[in-house]
Amino acid sequence: KPAKSPDPPAKSSPTPEPKETGPTNTKLAETRLGLAGVLKLISGDKDEMKTLLNEVILMEPSLHDPYIELGELCRGTMEAVDVYDRFPFSEPLTFDDAYIYGEIVQVLMKLEAYDDPRLEKALVGYGSVMGWNSLDSYVRKLENVYKTAVLRNVYCAVNKKNAEDWDVQQFFKVKMW
Repeated sequence: KPAKSPDPPAKSSPTPEPKETGPTNTKLAETRLGLAGVLKLISGDKDEMKTLLNEVILMEPSLHDPYIELGELCRGTMEAVDVYDRFPFSEPLTFDDAYIYGEIVQVLMKLEAYDDPRLEKALVGYGSVMGWNSLDSYVRKLENVYKTAVLRNVYCAVNKKNAEDWDVQQFFKVKMW
């Protein structure tokens, strides 16, 4: 039997012909959020992740996840507080809302930004969901820096009490607020 000759070399064209593509998928908040998560795992490109998460926030402003993820990228900075503060909270507050409020409180207390007006609002939001006792360590820190006006306002808001009530006034006296 004669030996079989090898296949002739394939002809290569200098430039590939462009393939036709179909319509592009519409941008969805869920897919953008997923893509940001993949970027976090693969490349860690923070700028691209921030862009995607901001797109999700524009598409679905009441979705908690993009604020949380974007806040994590800016962890421990005022930029994180600015991100969390953009969230549109609505009544009744949920545990997810409490998480965001808790992050605001944590960062502001760590940075000792006791005069930031967002601190009082965040303490009230967090305490309203989690209860007054959950604020104990923050209350002690604020007592140590004499932020009694903030403490009074937060106590009344969290416990749904009037500052002029006799029992509240007695409590304030005992606490020396």
